[in-house]
Amino acid sequence: MARNLILLLDGTSNEVNDNLTNVVKLFRCAERSDSQRVFYHPGIGTVPLVTDWSPARQSAMAAFGLATGCGLDANILAAYCYLIDTYQPGDRIFLFGFSRGAYTARAVAGLIHLLGLLEPDQHNLVDYALKAYKRAHHEDSLEAAWQFRRVIGGRRVPVHFLGVWDTVASVFVRPGLFRLPTQSFLPYTKSNPSVRVFRQAAAIDERRRMFRLYSWTPRQSFRPDPFAEAEGAQNEQTVWFAGDHSDVGGGWAEAESQIAKFPLVWMTREAQKNGFRIDESMFRHLAEGDPLPGGKRMYVAPDAKGPIHNSMTAAWWPLEFLPKNRKWKCFPEMSTGGGYYLPRAEPRNIPEGALLHHSVIERMATGYKPTNLPDDFTLVGPSTGATCNQRGQR
Repeated sequence: MARNLILLLDGTSNEVNDNLTNVVKLFRCAERSDSQRVFYHPGIGTVPLVTDWSPARQSAMAAFGLATGCGLDANILAAYCYLIDTYQPGDRIFLFGFSRGAYTARAVAGLIHLLGLLEPDQHNLVDYALKAYKRAHHEDSLEAAWQFRRVIGGRRVPVHFLGVWDTVASVFVRPGLFRLPTQSFLPYTKSNPSVRVFRQAAAIDERRRMFRLYSWTPRQSFRPDPFAEAEGAQNEQTVWFAGDHSDVGGGWAEAESQIAKFPLVWMTREAQKNGFRIDESMFRHLAEGDPLPGGKRMYVAPDAKGPIHNSMTAAWWPLEFLPKNRKWKCFPEMSTGGGYYLPRAEPRNIPEGALLHHSVIERMATGYKPTNLPDDFTLVGPSTGATCNQRGQR
């Protein structure tokens, strides 16, 4: 019997406590049965360790992980090994993630595409598989990965649904002498023909340089077998929502999480269209604010007028004045000199023709005026995820 394999990967420094991310809420909503298996993995810093000396140390470890990629390998392999042990032919893989957990989900999909899925009796080779995958980027060559696959023979497995909230990929490699650190991206994390359906919820108001949105290449084909014809166009959407990084992926106090419910509802309904199954009463409780019989806690309902948080705190500002290569410039209006520029909390660039959630327009009616909205966009909504096909003028 074909099953759904649901993998939910959380982001850096999002502790499992009272302030739940959308990944945790989706985990709680997901149906658990013989036909739908559910796996949750916390990101670096999401669960306080008993050996931590202090909250300050925990925060420093999370920030270090975000900046350097420390811990990313372990996160990728945890999800990959779960699939090695669990996947059976015909199963449908759903990967979800937020923040760097979103990047982890995309890296797991990339690893599967390039090297395949190892057999359960090949666990001793997973470190070598990941090394071959990473070498494909560092050496700018796929030969090592292809050679590994020719010898080992990974299973060719498609990813049925890849759903992410505000992917960030702030992983830097060590610079050379007199050079600044440069960003590093793993293969097939920006485009991946083994992914059938891709969905990303993106934050309009996030400005920190360490939280630049990692976009997805549009208009790809779905071709999980490179030796066969494409099976059609990849089904992909990136939809923009009001708020900062955690206003989209969740993690602020529940009483201030009204706008985070819109991307949660949208993502859940999009996944449902593709076979994901949920406990509707729990979903209405967590995402829509309905009381749960016998429940002790209330959750807020979606509200387009809910608070937007300013994540650009004093601790982040020094990074905004470190020079950045102009090829990474997000907002066209930022001035450059000598091939570099100072980010200074630059807005994200939202392309013309972007998909905006209907809650953004509802908020604009109350005076919300982000500087980075394009002149031409398409509305998506209401929160069921239906496309209205309305063209908007700012």
